[in-house]
Amino acid sequence: MTSEDKAKFLKEFGPRRDALLGQLKKAAGVSDGPMSQGDLAVLAAASMELLTLAIANMPQPRRGETVRALSWTLAIDVAKKRERIEQKIQNRKT
Repeated sequence: MTSEDKAKFLKEFGPRRDALLGQLKKAAGVSDGPMSQGDLAVLAAASMELLTLAIANMPQPRRGETVRALSWTLAIDVAKKRERIEQKIQNRKT
């Protein structure tokens, strides 16, 4: 990937990700406000379905590389997001 291609990808990635998340929330029937445990479960299930479908459609060897890296990457992302959530909660209390 050239540096121009990489810059274009990064510029387009954020808005595309946000739009997809909005569509996923709408399809799952969850709101932007505080979500119940049921809403979170539905959103997680819909996200996992989308993720598995996307990975299944990848050609090898990319599919294998993605699957091998997924659990480690996912664990790191979840930990970082949880940290941000806890910081937001602490900021609301003060």
